[in-house]
Amino acid sequence: MPSVDKFAVEYALSHCAKSAVEKGHSLEPEQEYLLELDTTIPQAPSGMSWDHELAKNEYESGNLSKKEYGYIVAHIDMGLSDN
Repeated sequence: MPSVDKFAVEYALSHCAKSAVEKGHSLEPEQEYLLELDTTIPQAPSGMSWDHELAKNEYESGNLSKKEYGYIVAHIDMGLSDN
């Protein structure tokens, strides 16, 4: 969904930037904002784990913002989910 794709990309870039800095690399000054982004993933409902179907259902039900949905999709696609 294009309206949430930008948030998925933002999440991935931030995750990669934070990982690079943890490994001792530095960022260009214009990229340092990626370190300040709060990329916290909300807890899945009822002790479930996030997957694409659950995230889509929660987004369509109004329980997730576009940003949260995009971040969750990226989190899953990057293999960072509990599944």
